[in-house]
Amino acid sequence: MKDMDKTLTIFLLFLNSIGLFGQSMSSRTQSAIESIREGYILHGIEELKKSVLENDVNAQFFMGRCYENGIGVKQNYQEAFKLYRKTAERGLPDAMYHLAFFYQKGLSGEKDYTKSEEWLSRYNKKGGVCKLPNIVDLYNEGLKHPEKYLLSINEKNETKQKVPEYIPNVTNNITIVQQVAPTVVNTPFSSTETSEGNNHRISDIDTTIPTTPQKNENTFVLIIANENYKKEASVPFAGNDGNSFEQYCHKTLGVPKTNIHTVSDATLNEMRHEIKWLQDIISVYKGDVKIIFYYAGHGIPDEQSKTAYLLPIDGYGSDVSTGYSLTNLYNNLGNVTSKSVIIFLDACFSGTNRDGNMLTAARGVVIKTKASSPKGNMITITAAQGDETAYPYKEEGHGLFTYYLLKKLQETKGDVTLGELGDYIQTQVRRQSVVTNGKLQSPSILVSPNIGNSWKNWKLK
Repeated sequence: MKDMDKTLTIFLLFLNSIGLFGQSMSSRTQSAIESIREGYILHGIEELKKSVLENDVNAQFFMGRCYENGIGVKQNYQEAFKLYRKTAERGLPDAMYHLAFFYQKGLSGEKDYTKSEEWLSRYNKKGGVCKLPNIVDLYNEGLKHPEKYLLSINEKNETKQKVPEYIPNVTNNITIVQQVAPTVVNTPFSSTETSEGNNHRISDIDTTIPTTPQKNENTFVLIIANENYKKEASVPFAGNDGNSFEQYCHKTLGVPKTNIHTVSDATLNEMRHEIKWLQDIISVYKGDVKIIFYYAGHGIPDEQSKTAYLLPIDGYGSDVSTGYSLTNLYNNLGNVTSKSVIIFLDACFSGTNRDGNMLTAARGVVIKTKASSPKGNMITITAAQGDETAYPYKEEGHGLFTYYLLKKLQETKGDVTLGELGDYIQTQVRRQSVVTNGKLQSPSILVSPNIGNSWKNWKLK
């Protein structure tokens, strides 16, 4: 056990000796985070506060993490933001990453994608790696020793110290701490971890988003990104997919922000309401309008009819009546005249989730759904065929389908035909899925019989 306790000290001294912190970490700060890891939480926090007053940049960043996650202090996003900004401006890459996270999520006020991208760019120029230990992990490790929570280091031999009654509540917050930390899957940036600490890698499609001066006033976009389900497993990176697709629509395709509705974790009623908004738009523009519909989340099959449904976050995978029928979507958006309706579905409808496991435990077989036929001037590009799984691309922090959709928009600056886009997505997703997952994922293109092959020359821009 003593050898294990020495591990963090040796690791910190090694990092400090080779200059990975960018600025030297004070001995007080090193001691503080060691104390937190050993279970002396409040003592460690008090020592960090003293280091903050001594202007130690690493301590200032660690206190930002504490305020963000409520570690030993009351959760306070404003204080976290101030400390992240201060330490980012002092050149700490870890702070640049978290500051970009705050700007993208609007945790300290309004969302600011421009500033988020600016700090992500500066983070990447620093090497694109977070070098400091993850204090959330150290805190959770320390909570394994609740009897030490209120003790100082000098009291650690006092074995008769009474454990404070509220410690279980702190322990119950472990999950919450992990959820808000930017190293988990619902962060807006992808991340990977190594045994040497938290090395965050931001996807290339999120670091450089092409911009256009063009304004497409008659294009309207609805984005539904369902990640956090109430009754079913979550969909890794769906929120990230939706956020990134929104930015490409605005910056690369020139769609005004007022023309884009993005709904994260939509209920069935919210989905109905937003799709009705698109119907109303098509109606009042009397056909002189382009529609883009994007969905990331679960899809489910009707076991009897083999038809497909989009699953809201309050739906049940075993009950299609709680879903939104794909046939209804096609009818609602395709039965009214428009220039084009382009639908992207990063979902599968076989009854599996993004990890390839069964969505509903009671269902033991994969179901191959029948392809519904788009209506009017409509084309649908889906992530997978009827009996396949739509996988995540974990290294990039996106769905595999969405990554290559956005990659092509990035490479062409949005100036690409749907024919070229569809061919690219089908080719790249098939290849990467076999390499990464060892299984086939074959995006499919469904076209309304009304438009023949003319869709191949359509453009999103």
